[in-house]
Amino acid sequence: MPGSIFDLIMMKQARCDFVPKIAEQFLPEQAAPLQLAPRALATIMARPVLLPFVAALAAFYGAASFVGSFSGSRACSRVPARVSAEYLERCGPKDSDVPFGSASATGPGATVEFKKRPFGILRYQPGQGGKGAMAMEIIPKSRYPGDPQGQAFAAGVQSGWVVASINGQDMLNEDFGKIMDMLDDEVADPRFSKSTALALEKQGGRLAEPVEAPLSVVFNSVPGYTYKGAALTEDGQDGFAR
Repeated sequence: MPGSIFDLIMMKQARCDFVPKIAEQFLPEQAAPLQLAPRALATIMARPVLLPFVAALAAFYGAASFVGSFSGSRACSRVPARVSAEYLERCGPKDSDVPFGSASATGPGATVEFKKRPFGILRYQPGQGGKGAMAMEIIPKSRYPGDPQGQAFAAGVQSGWVVASINGQDMLNEDFGKIMDMLDDEVADPRFSKSTALALEKQGGRLAEPVEAPLSVVFNSVPGYTYKGAALTEDGQDGFAR
């Protein structure tokens, strides 16, 4: 038992110092620590029934900051590491795909500046020998001004156009996986898939680093090529699916 009023005050102050220190230990380094006014802390310490509520608040605050660290880091500029490993397992070929040679992509197309990711191209097809990349399913609308997934549509990109260059670097004879890593344009994020992690390790890491946005992509068409894929349909819940 404390021997004086002074001892009681010191014990209360120690408790007041303890709560924010515990909260700070569970918060991410980039998050601002949970702060309470001294008077509020004194009130909480005087009413122990409030302590579970404070602990729950600190845990919620830390969890919210943790989730925010992923969404904020992405900013569509973009979270590093959408990866080429197992891309064709996630976005595999369709029966309607027509083989092509990237060297034959000599027809007119367009130069597009993509300001952020994703671009609105749901799938790419590799050329013969695994060289080159052809844009396949393209989201056929822009939902609002600046919609990142409407960029390809707004720029007039067509299914069947081949990626000819990225920021001036020729892509027609590059490996498909390298082009995918440079574009970094996969809507579904495979980074936390165990199978993808194993495939990435087996591959020896990424084949190339993502090009910083905005990036300039030149598309060429293939003379005589006809895209035979079905038109995309929009689902009210999931949006467009390939």
